[in-house]
Amino acid sequence: MNERFQNIILLFVSVTVCLYVSEYFLGFYITKSILHFPVPPYAEQKHVTVDYQVDYHYNNFSLRGPDLDLAQEYDGVFLGDSFFFGQGINEGGTFLDILQQKGYKVLNASEIATNPIDYFHKLRILQSHHLKTKKVVVELCMGNDFQDIGDRKIDDALSYVYRPEFLRYDGFSFLKLERLRYQIRKKWIQFNDWAESRYSGLSYSETVVVHDFELRKKFYSDWIQFFSDNRTDIMKVMQGYDQKPFTDVSMTEDEYLQKLQLNDDSLKNTLKILNTFCKISSPTPVYLVLIPDPYYVYGFQSVKYEEYLHRLTKGLDPSITVIDLHGLTTREMHYPHDGHWNLKGHKFVADIIARRVLVHD
Repeated sequence: MNERFQNIILLFVSVTVCLYVSEYFLGFYITKSILHFPVPPYAEQKHVTVDYQVDYHYNNFSLRGPDLDLAQEYDGVFLGDSFFFGQGINEGGTFLDILQQKGYKVLNASEIATNPIDYFHKLRILQSHHLKTKKVVVELCMGNDFQDIGDRKIDDALSYVYRPEFLRYDGFSFLKLERLRYQIRKKWIQFNDWAESRYSGLSYSETVVVHDFELRKKFYSDWIQFFSDNRTDIMKVMQGYDQKPFTDVSMTEDEYLQKLQLNDDSLKNTLKILNTFCKISSPTPVYLVLIPDPYYVYGFQSVKYEEYLHRLTKGLDPSITVIDLHGLTTREMHYPHDGHWNLKGHKFVADIIARRVLVHD
């Protein structure tokens, strides 16, 4: 009995040591971050394409703009992707920079290559750190924000309970094996998704997992090198030197909608995400800025696109104030190859936001 007891103790100690060693080494693989593609605080990156050569500077929370100060109340927090981030625009020239120069206190929590489920996640993180803001402003880019969402299960992510100070990881977190438990939970959900599709005969549908921890990425001062993980083939495409301007591209309507991934399923899930913003933001008002697809701005006509746009606005919670840029932004406000707003576009949008969103009561 004594030997058996010793073996049990030895087994317990061995398992415990293995668990905490795993927890420690996972710290080199995953990290807590507000970003989907984490960069170090106060980092700087250069972004060079056929259209522009610019520099990005990040603050204490690895966001673009002045340091995040949770002690102050912001006039508005802005959540979006590359358009709100200010892709292709140097410091001082984005519409949020212009608003800051006008005296507004605005927080840019946007990130390139993300979509509404990421915007939702960022707001929940900021709320867990007691962000105070008068207004929540969400971007919806019709050109790519419907991608990779239509066939995903999002209900669990939308109802997830965020603990206070979500980004904190301390000694108590280590003792609770937070990293390891997150990885186990994520793998278990992925296994269930696979098993469901394998044995039910249904098509595979991925469950969106809240990113308690994000994958670490090797940092490069070149943004394209960073985003592509230094893959030269992807870097060449993203630089756009072989890319045709929007005026030279032709496609059918079905090809167009497929490119946007704009369909019934993606519309349904996107509306569910946007309408949930109202629930988590109340009583803070929510504004939705609808950004037209660059092909639309450059004159591509699609009846189905217009129908989806109409269904989107009709399906929104009535409390959401819509700022629709369709028919307002022009091709002179966009870069000709990647379609993002140029300086003229950012100045135009800054004026609209100042007049229709941030006007003082």
